[in-house]
Amino acid sequence: MSVSKANFIIFSYALYSSYHSTITMNIRKSSSIVFPLLFHHTVLSLQPPVPRAIVVGAGPVGIAASLILASRHGYDVTLLESSPETSIQTKYDPTKAFLYNVNARGQTLTKMFPNMHDKLAQRSVESKGFADATITVVPADPKAPIPKSSKLEKSFEMRNDQDKQAVKAMPKSEKAAGVGYWIPRHEMVGLMVECIHEHNAKGEGGKISFYTGKECTDVSPRETGGVFVEVRDNATGATTGYQADLVVGADGMNSKVRECLSRPRPAVGGWSPECPEPKHFKLKKWRSPASFLRIKVLQLPPKFEIPDAAGHPPLVTNSENIYAIRSIYKGPRNYLSLGLLPMKNNNAVRATNIVTRPDHEVWKLKDGNSMQTWFEKAFPRMSFDEMISHEEWDRFAKAEGTRFPHCQYSRGMAVWDNTGNTGVALVGDAIHAFPPDIGQGVNAGLMDVVCLDRALSGLDTVTGKEVKNTKENEKLSLGKNLARYQKQHSPEIASLIRLARFGAPYQYRQPHRADRVLRTLWTLNVAMRLILNKISFNMIPPTCIILSQRPELTFRQVMRRADLTTLFFKAAVLGVIGLRFRPWLGILNIVKL
Repeated sequence: MSVSKANFIIFSYALYSSYHSTITMNIRKSSSIVFPLLFHHTVLSLQPPVPRAIVVGAGPVGIAASLILASRHGYDVTLLESSPETSIQTKYDPTKAFLYNVNARGQTLTKMFPNMHDKLAQRSVESKGFADATITVVPADPKAPIPKSSKLEKSFEMRNDQDKQAVKAMPKSEKAAGVGYWIPRHEMVGLMVECIHEHNAKGEGGKISFYTGKECTDVSPRETGGVFVEVRDNATGATTGYQADLVVGADGMNSKVRECLSRPRPAVGGWSPECPEPKHFKLKKWRSPASFLRIKVLQLPPKFEIPDAAGHPPLVTNSENIYAIRSIYKGPRNYLSLGLLPMKNNNAVRATNIVTRPDHEVWKLKDGNSMQTWFEKAFPRMSFDEMISHEEWDRFAKAEGTRFPHCQYSRGMAVWDNTGNTGVALVGDAIHAFPPDIGQGVNAGLMDVVCLDRALSGLDTVTGKEVKNTKENEKLSLGKNLARYQKQHSPEIASLIRLARFGAPYQYRQPHRADRVLRTLWTLNVAMRLILNKISFNMIPPTCIILSQRPELTFRQVMRRADLTTLFFKAAVLGVIGLRFRPWLGILNIVKL
């Protein structure tokens, strides 16, 4: 090669690098839409281009997706979060003061990053399954002594024989189904953000750039290639454009990314005709008995005391224990129980979730004094006047809280263009949302990311194994891999939503009379399945909520096994009916003759 040609190559690459850096800097600072430079050159590149990804939503699922794409697939990732930096999700927020139980499914993701899993184990409270946990149930009557903590297996909401029999029949393997970790949401997000900083400090793989206060307003394919994402700065209102090879929507159940994919598409250009149709990105919804329950948080001080009966010292609460504090009210519109789940930090605020039907009396109280008076009557044992400030009562009374969603999911989970080089994938609540009663929300979202990782690696999303008869070029094709994610993961999510509908929708002890009747029937169904499972030596599967605690089973396998028991019930009922009406069938045959 001549000296002049070599100099030309070096000059071209230097010019490209300098201009690309300038454009990238302008994207971050400009108040108008900026299109990243598409630089076409005929000379050989000195290094291969780094693929670019945009992840919308910086909750646990979005952060997990960013870490996967950067560390395992070499993407330079732009992570966008709509919340401003002043209310970033790593800080405690009473409107989001709920806890995760990261079970074995969710740990499939955390164990892919040893530093993340170590942080999780250190900052959380271990849980070994529903019946292995201990709880202190505080009676409403202040004259009654507070019983000692006991196993949930013995004490949890067991007011009738069916409840007791159901838990008694649980196989030991289901009572302690591996170690889970209780951790507040903001602490989970915080440790994952730390993992982003640690990843960037190593300098291995792609880089993750994290921006707060950036709201996604549009996602669309470019005719020249790539996916264009329009972003609005929530502080200034300025609009910026980003372009990427892959966009991951992790922006919750009101996902803007999913909404963009549900819009009508042009006849020419755009996404591949092999992609799911826009209508498949419209949510399918079912109402469960837990849907539309209202929830808001009352903040209690750390290590607060619960007065005991006369002659007994007060009970000093510990953050790592579970408590259920009963009220004196039992009616359909005033029943309430305060539940506190475990957390590691004994000096942190204890948040108790108020979960009720929308017509409950607490939602009619709009000032702090009225709310405090109501609670003092409902919980005569508690010294709320000493525990909770007037400011907190006023905040709690005015808080609107939120509502549990439908059991819903999107049949469409990914799109890709005709070249197979660019695309969009959805994960987490963007493709599935449901009330939290089955304890799979964050875990299912993290498993979405695991399945996306497997798909991008050319592997089977269910087993993580090599896909047979797959050509090497297909493994490297983003379009083919996203198609695999769509095809293999969609049935799994459909089964997850079925589990959410029937798994444990009455655990909140909804107090309406109809709720009580239906809860009794649901409990009988659970008890019968568990007893049949026990007397058949596991030949008849137990209920689906118990099966879901086994991480080696996919949600499809869980629901298929539960359906086998349902089929057994139907066959038994039909058999009884046949025997009962057998004489009448004989008479009908004689009449026909």
